[in-house]
Amino acid sequence: MAHRHPMKLNAEHVTHPAARRLLRAETARCADCRAEADAAALDDIAPDGVFASLLRGFALVRAEQWRNRHTRYPINVYDLAPPDEGRRMAIPTREVARLCVVEGRAGSNVTIQDALVEFSLLGDADQARVLDDVVDAILEEEG
Repeated sequence: MAHRHPMKLNAEHVTHPAARRLLRAETARCADCRAEADAAALDDIAPDGVFASLLRGFALVRAEQWRNRHTRYPINVYDLAPPDEGRRMAIPTREVARLCVVEGRAGSNVTIQDALVEFSLLGDADQARVLDDVVDAILEEEG
């Protein structure tokens, strides 16, 4: 029987319901729900799918966190990262972040099509690593 993890989730950039369920499962530390949600995210990498919603949220959260008054758009997420943060990113995550382009006058839009293609070319272990890094970055802002 399915159960819920009721809680307030502030990740407003993550709009897909299944992606939000994954974030709630991670926050609640429910291994069964997280495994099920991870599988759904890794199976649904369409532009309007679960992983795309998480990746868009990751890019926008990091852009808000790392931009400064000198930031010019368009810019990729990796180039926004402080040097220490960029070096700490896992290589597959770094490659996907290089293809997430933050755009718009205020940096409020993100283009992820090329990042989704790159993600689809990764092996299963690398995809799981990128998913973990994306989820961790989003939840880091949840406090």
